[in-house]
Amino acid sequence: MLDFISNLTDKFKGGDFHLDAHKKVKTIQSDFKKNFGLTLRVYKGKQLADPNLTLAELNSKTSKTINYAADDVTLKASMTIHDVEQLIASKYGLTVQVANEFDNYCINNKYTLGQALRQDDLKDWCKGKGFNSIQDWLKSEKCSSVEEYYSKKK
Repeated sequence: MLDFISNLTDKFKGGDFHLDAHKKVKTIQSDFKKNFGLTLRVYKGKQLADPNLTLAELNSKTSKTINYAADDVTLKASMTIHDVEQLIASKYGLTVQVANEFDNYCINNKYTLGQALRQDDLKDWCKGKGFNSIQDWLKSEKCSSVEEYYSKKK
């Protein structure tokens, strides 16, 4: 029942996601993180884009045309990762991937932004590995939080 309510409220969470020619990649990523609590990886070709470049500068350094003047889009927490990545690609010509909040792995495309923020992907992974919860998995790793786990892995 809680999942149903969470998924329902996701339909109302979200906001305009604006890509401005004069915004740096790191600003766009910061805006995305503030809105959705997740990491937006932005690519120039097959490599991660320099976060200090603006979209206009990035456009001049890639063979793919970036449409930084496209209309704003609204991203909702109820949208799947696949839909978000495809929408940004089709609207702006920009290759992106959505990663977890710690930027350790890309979220499976079947999850919504809201589910990813609630760590449903990690919960499912834990179940697949035989753990009853994220906390059980963390105990096996001798960690008290996911943040601690990832900081130890660096």
